[in-house]
Amino acid sequence: MEYECVSKKEYRPVREGLEQIIHRAQDQLRNLGMTFQPRLIGSGSKHLITREKGGNRGFDFDYNLILRDPGDDRDYNAKVLKDEFMKAFEIALHGTKYTPPEDSTSVLTIKVVDTANSRIIHSCDLAIIYYPESGNDGEYKYLRNWKNGIYSFVTRTESRGNKWKLDDIKNYPGGWNMVRDEYLKVKNNNRDPDKRSHVLYLEAVNNVYNQIKPEYFGGLITVHNPY
Repeated sequence: MEYECVSKKEYRPVREGLEQIIHRAQDQLRNLGMTFQPRLIGSGSKHLITREKGGNRGFDFDYNLILRDPGDDRDYNAKVLKDEFMKAFEIALHGTKYTPPEDSTSVLTIKVVDTANSRIIHSCDLAIIYYPESGNDGEYKYLRNWKNGIYSFVTRTESRGNKWKLDDIKNYPGGWNMVRDEYLKVKNNNRDPDKRSHVLYLEAVNNVYNQIKPEYFGGLITVHNPY
């Protein structure tokens, strides 16, 4: 596989359309007393959108749909919540070119498909999460589909230090171009079809930071303290 970057001119209207869909789903769920805040994550939040050259999967975006902590060490009814989100997005997608939402393992997926040529033009993965107030720093819970009708919220830890690593990389001459090149390299070498774009992006940031880290400690650039 070989990946290429997608121009802002091409992906920007797609992102704007997705956020309109997300806002319509918010309105649907708000009528049921449910609220969430969307957050674009990973490479998409850094204007680094890619797709496979000559491939049939197009380009994608990743959003976290962030719920409030239910409080008092309680948890949401995961199955009911997923069903309501699926219904809300099905309504929000009405009249668009998107296919109905798909219930994947850790996300809700929507796509625009070119059926005549059997290819995905672009897609979006939507993870339903919340940050427990009683949890450790950097921990969050995401809604997982275990199949056979079983759903639950599972704890996951965010990649620590990614923000300050990226800040230091941007201060390094040509640092952002290194991230861009490394991201394409990581995607080209990836053999795990279930590894999503935002995870590969975090790997690229860590790889570049580790490449230039000796120069930080050599005194060329001041390292930010992550704590």
